[in-house]
Amino acid sequence: MVVLNPSSMANSKTFLDINVVGFGSYTNNDYVYIQDMTLIHAIGKSSTIGKEIRYDVRRKESRFYNRDFVTGPGATWSKGDHGIGLAFNARSYSGLQHLPAFARPFIEDGVKFNTPYQDINYSASNIKLSSLTFAEIQASYSYIFLKKGKEMFVGGASIKKFYSIAAGAANIYNIDLNVRDSNQISLQTLNMDAMYTPHPKLSSKGGMGLDLGFTYQSLLASCESYKPNTKKSGCRYIPYKYKIGFSIIDIGAVKFKEENIRFAGYELKDVEWMNYSNTKTDTANALNVFEVSEASINEGRVKKPTKVKLPTFISLQFDYNVWGSFIYVNASIIQGIPHGKNKFGLRHANSLSISPRFETKWIDFALPFSLYEYKDPQLGLNMRFGPITIGTDKFLNWVTNQDIYGADIYFYAKIPIFYHPDCKASMKHRNKGKINFKKASNCPILN
Repeated sequence: MVVLNPSSMANSKTFLDINVVGFGSYTNNDYVYIQDMTLIHAIGKSSTIGKEIRYDVRRKESRFYNRDFVTGPGATWSKGDHGIGLAFNARSYSGLQHLPAFARPFIEDGVKFNTPYQDINYSASNIKLSSLTFAEIQASYSYIFLKKGKEMFVGGASIKKFYSIAAGAANIYNIDLNVRDSNQISLQTLNMDAMYTPHPKLSSKGGMGLDLGFTYQSLLASCESYKPNTKKSGCRYIPYKYKIGFSIIDIGAVKFKEENIRFAGYELKDVEWMNYSNTKTDTANALNVFEVSEASINEGRVKKPTKVKLPTFISLQFDYNVWGSFIYVNASIIQGIPHGKNKFGLRHANSLSISPRFETKWIDFALPFSLYEYKDPQLGLNMRFGPITIGTDKFLNWVTNQDIYGADIYFYAKIPIFYHPDCKASMKHRNKGKINFKKASNCPILN
């Protein structure tokens, strides 16, 4: 899949894969959950679901992660040693890291109902909150740069042009406070940078991004002259026994025009925030909520507040052909790369997955088992019937009563064109024995 590794286009079973439309959403956290229910039941009770919400108090810190996407018309093309892709996407991410345990009771019930939690000194550091929405045009290229015996080496890259839409971010480097009562908070220390876009709009000054990938394939035959999806190679596909991929995805940042953002940096000491529950935001800059003088708002630690770093991650993939090029097992690791403390950006959630799958020309079926953040288990389901793919990483949450910490669904409609037009005549006469495909490629081959 190009999303995970741009070099994966090479030696594809499909000559041209046209994407018509796709969409998906994934949400997960480790604090708020809906108790003992299926997602289908929860959707049906959406108007009263608040009564079923519970809170997990076992963790010292909490985190939240969400991603949504929509894909428009696009395609991947594979012929010979080359693969090319073009995609039009819109993406949205939100993330919260290191939410301290002391903040959770106030989030649950508000301040005035939490008398036991008032008049206590609290401290926290390195809290990061980010949200980002943008559109993109993505161009991908892969190249088989070496074929030696049964071994194939492929490199690939994707270049992305971004169109920024909206963003909001806050880095709380350090905070010491005391919630005196429902009307007063004493801020002993607050070191924080924050930005947001008050009027979301599409801008072509959104910056650029980059994906890099490498794949090693061990084929089932020695075919150094093999040219995938070409008449020269009998218009056939040579399967691999296994392949190993490595990639770095979403290098870069989405940019916003300076006049389209509001930014504030705070280094406050001994500030009494009075009547905070009735605070009215400044229409010119909603970040000035502490009723402090303009002199107290500085340039902050973030030197380029017009940039929000992408959720960059590295990934290692292993795919093994268990039997007859029909049954495979895939193992993948995704490791989010944190950005510097003095930058606005999103962190991609970590995961480790093992996915057995059954794969044919028109039907795929997979059961991915994954560990969100390497510790929370998820069992998914992926199905493809012809041009339609639907799946989820949280299949059990849809069909069995469980504590629901998140939800996930994705859908794609694609038109696969399996053979190059030059191969039509060859495929037409294949069953008539007029062409010896095995001799043409001099190796085991599949349709």
